[in-house]
Amino acid sequence: MIFIVLLAVLVPFSALASSPMDFARGYLLETQEEFALQRLELPFEVYNASVRADLGDLRVFNAEGAEVPMHLRRSEARPVAAHEVPLHLFRVSSRSEGGQDYDVRLQVRTSDHGAVLETRMTALAGGTDQALLLDASASTEALAALRFELGAASSAFIRVDVRGSDDLFSWRRVGSGVLAFMEHRNGRILQNRIMLDGKRWKYYLVTGQADLSLLVAAFAEKIRSDSGLTRRFAPLRGERAGDDTYEYVLPPALPVDVLDLADVENAVLGVKVLAPSGDEWRSIGAGSLFRMHVDGQLLAGPGLALHGPHERLRIVMQGAPVPLRVGWLPHELVFMPQGAGPFTLAMGNPSIKRTPDMLAAMLEDNQIGAVRLGTATITEPVVLGGEARLLPERSYTRFVLWTVLGLGVILLGFMAWQLIAALDHKK
Repeated sequence: MIFIVLLAVLVPFSALASSPMDFARGYLLETQEEFALQRLELPFEVYNASVRADLGDLRVFNAEGAEVPMHLRRSEARPVAAHEVPLHLFRVSSRSEGGQDYDVRLQVRTSDHGAVLETRMTALAGGTDQALLLDASASTEALAALRFELGAASSAFIRVDVRGSDDLFSWRRVGSGVLAFMEHRNGRILQNRIMLDGKRWKYYLVTGQADLSLLVAAFAEKIRSDSGLTRRFAPLRGERAGDDTYEYVLPPALPVDVLDLADVENAVLGVKVLAPSGDEWRSIGAGSLFRMHVDGQLLAGPGLALHGPHERLRIVMQGAPVPLRVGWLPHELVFMPQGAGPFTLAMGNPSIKRTPDMLAAMLEDNQIGAVRLGTATITEPVVLGGEARLLPERSYTRFVLWTVLGLGVILLGFMAWQLIAALDHKK
């Protein structure tokens, strides 16, 4: 009798155990055999095949169909407070002599700590470049970029080169770009940063043939903490939903965080992004996207920040419609390749329950978490349980399982009652 009760209780739980056939589709994985743990950066194909917004339908199985331990994590770009410091700005005249050295033709008096105290310019021939000397000697960290402010409220495109030096004698090119300040009918074009090579220099020389007197202030931006993260992009494909409005459908778990122009030559586009909110659409962002070439150099904006995932988006465009793309920082799936391969990443079941995360505590350990991981990649797609697995779970299946469990509990209670009654009778 006890065996029957245990069987009645355990059958429902064994029936709930997952197998590859419980999922609609999957991908075979190629692994590096010499590593005890494998990492897989989820590609767009996996996001597109998953049907859960929390990626709760992902499982990894070995060749025998047994589920192996896995952990899903994502490296998010942490919000970085604007860590920038103002730089002392001195206006000078300079002339390029070719090569890496740059003849500044000026006398500079510095303090014992290297700070610029005074500059004296030597008169040079007309037509020479204008220049700005920036004093960054007080900074002890490498700089990621220089940011400039424009004095007059006017439109300007200023192409500049930036050189760095530690002794005000030998100069090395460390960055270049186009500074853009312009109000366009489709939105504002603002590009006020020049990216640097990441090395620390005491002094920076900014040169250009445009009117550099428009630049009235300069700021040094420190190295950003999210500089090592790789953002992935995918094109948007949608349908017209109204005047200047287009609707797009995205994978439910795709963690989109930026909207930008696709690979177009020259375009300026004002956009307003809407997301569903009940029966209405609410605004989640608006701004200008631009991408153009100025003097043979690409000038591209940073895109519009989003906070995904968003399964549906509507975008109102101000200007001629152009191709768009979305970007995201992908999830990383870590799994333990137990058993024989090949291993299969399965997905596609909206009703499947999450399994316990057996690797989370292990990866949080400082020693184990620092172990090198092998790199897994997806190869060919495979059909598992088929499209029928994408349908909601049949209600009668759950009913039968819970009925059997309930009967087992009732039977166990009945046996306990009989045992108590028998003991009372003997007394």
